[in-house]
Amino acid sequence: MKLLADENIKTSITNLLAQEGHPVVRVQDVELGIEDGKIVDYCRAERRVLLTNDDDFFDFDSHPGVLFLAHQTTPARDVANAVRHIERQFSTEELADAVLHVPDGWV
Repeated sequence: MKLLADENIKTSITNLLAQEGHPVVRVQDVELGIEDGKIVDYCRAERRVLLTNDDDFFDFDSHPGVLFLAHQTTPARDVANAVRHIERQFSTEELADAVLHVPDGWV
């Protein structure tokens, strides 16, 4: 599962995901700015699931999938474990329009 980490996701999380082999890029790295519509469009074009703690993305009728991190204090290991479990359970296509809370039982 390819991921796009929103600007509010800690670097420790994106670094651990990348170290574990997850194809993750950060919003800052692809210079999308902070406009939610551009972020969703990029995720669609690149077939990336969005990792964010911004609940504004719940308002989109259609998106490629959102992994919602409710607490910024969640340890990076818990997030990485949750992503690994979700990846085993769902294909990218199955995540379309879904919002999953992480870690929320996925660890």
